[in-house]
Amino acid sequence: MSVELLTRPARVGPAAIEVVVRRAGTPVGDAAVQVTGDMTHAGMVPVVVTAEHQGDGVYYSEGFAFDMAGDWIITVDVTHSDGQRDQATLALSVSR
Repeated sequence: MSVELLTRPARVGPAAIEVVVRRAGTPVGDAAVQVTGDMTHAGMVPVVVTAEHQGDGVYYSEGFAFDMAGDWIITVDVTHSDGQRDQATLALSVSR
């Protein structure tokens, strides 16, 4: 599974996120994908969005937004149709 931030460089404001979900190299099209953004310091409410399947294992959300500049961790939680779960993370710095 891979996570890509489509809005580069990462800046405060709206951002598009794309997640590619594959199992044993095969695209997965029937999973529930949730994307959570947390800053690396305490005191901020996480940003949580659901990514929608676009085809060929690609899940997409443009509803994400970086509220503040600083260091962020993006966590992607995938729940497959058989109940198995996967998780991936992406660390990045967000500027103004």
